[in-house]
Amino acid sequence: MQALFSTMTEKVQQPMTDFRRLCLEAEKKDELDAAPDDMDDGQQPASQYAGDIKRLEDALFDGHPLVSGSCINITLQELLKICPRKRRRRDAFQGLQKSLNEMGVTLNIKSRKNEKSLVNG
Repeated sequence: MQALFSTMTEKVQQPMTDFRRLCLEAEKKDELDAAPDDMDDGQQPASQYAGDIKRLEDALFDGHPLVSGSCINITLQELLKICPRKRRRRDAFQGLQKSLNEMGVTLNIKSRKNEKSLVNG
């Protein structure tokens, strides 16, 4: 009975695409990480915020890489011009702040709402 079931599941499975098959073979041979990627010169982004970090470097540091220990003080309006978001609030950049913090870089975002609460309160 078990042999019949295993035969049935093999026939029911959908055929693999060539790309998927090549990926699985490369993964088995531990070649997946070594395979070059034509899109980014073989370098994989460190995080999902790599594009935002690159835009910050280009806009604020003339393309020079961010250095651990750096502190970026920026207004929300300026940051939204560099790294657009659908949600135009400080909390939309929490992930970016965390990613930069892991690199040793502090991102301080000033918003008009924060300035008013500090002045009034």
